[in-house]
Amino acid sequence: MEPLPLVIGLLLGLIVGFAIASMRGASQRQSLATELATASARAESAGEARATAEQHLDEVLSRERAQLEARRSKEVGEQQVLTALAPVNKQLELMRRAVASIEEQRLQQHGELSEQLRNQHEADERLRATTDSLASALQSNQARGVWGEAQLRNIVEASGLIERVDFDTQVSVDGEQGARRPDMIVHLPGDKHLVIDAKAPMSKYLAASQLSELGDEEETTRRRSLLAEHAKALKAHVAALNARGYPSAVPGSPELVIAFVPSESALSAAVAADPSLLEDAMHRGVAVTSPVSLWATLRAIAYAWQQDVLEDQAHEIFELSTQLHTRLGTLATHIDKLGRSLAGAATSYNAFLGSLETRVLPTARKLDALNIGSPINTPRPVEEQLRGLTAPELTELPFAEATGDGFTDR
Repeated sequence: MEPLPLVIGLLLGLIVGFAIASMRGASQRQSLATELATASARAESAGEARATAEQHLDEVLSRERAQLEARRSKEVGEQQVLTALAPVNKQLELMRRAVASIEEQRLQQHGELSEQLRNQHEADERLRATTDSLASALQSNQARGVWGEAQLRNIVEASGLIERVDFDTQVSVDGEQGARRPDMIVHLPGDKHLVIDAKAPMSKYLAASQLSELGDEEETTRRRSLLAEHAKALKAHVAALNARGYPSAVPGSPELVIAFVPSESALSAAVAADPSLLEDAMHRGVAVTSPVSLWATLRAIAYAWQQDVLEDQAHEIFELSTQLHTRLGTLATHIDKLGRSLAGAATSYNAFLGSLETRVLPTARKLDALNIGSPINTPRPVEEQLRGLTAPELTELPFAEATGDGFTDR
């Protein structure tokens, strides 16, 4: 192989390689320039971003510092508030304990109240059973009569009157229509007497009490009808009392008889059903009374008896004072005479003493000089003056002679 073509080939290869290399270098330089420009742009953009990031970071840090300062200020304020509210917290704690104690007491009282309500319910049940039993027993006229007499006796004793002294029970009296036996006769001052009758009709009222006021129309009508019959029966009882003529049969009795109704509700129901009941009874000389009004009447009678006793005692005191006044006059007369007698005795004693000293003792002294006997002492005269009466009660009282009493009252 010839060397020249080889050299030419190598040169061509070098030239082609250099061209290719130059082209690749230019391409690379352009690429590098582009990348450099891009990098510069990116660097500028990164700088701006960095500046923006730094600014944003500064803003974030500022906000964080502001929030931190605000949080610190808030914590300081809260601490100050907590310090200021410490007494309030203490009071709240005390209040909480008090509320807890009150709640505990409330629960205890609730239990006690429940127990009391249960006991009250049981007592109500027992009372209801007793009431039903009593209502059943009062259906009998004899049982009602005994109950009315017992009620009457309790009220009379509660008013302060004494049996067989201020009142008598079941006393027989003779009148124009024969013998009568009122339930009670109350004695009044001045030898007066008041008749009380305790028998009152109540069967219709007890039947009406079994019906409710809030029932249906038929039940309500039936109840009103029974109450009207009850008022009618009570009015008939008043007429019967008037016909018995107790005021004329009992000496010293006012024109009045007391008809005792042993139940307030029974009397009020009768008056509600017949408003003219009381007025009609008063025209007949009968006073229809309930337990309260009868107690007030008997209490007034007891007070009248007390005043009567006080009046008798006042008369006795007046008589005793008059007698004492007269006897003081008699005593003053005796004292005056005794004083005069004592004064006369003193005068006689002094005269006797003077005669003794002037007549007897001189002779006795002569005997003493002869040693016949022992010396004789000389008595002393009475020099005290008797005190006269000075009290006006004694000096101004009339003497017994003026009153005719004489001196026999000693």
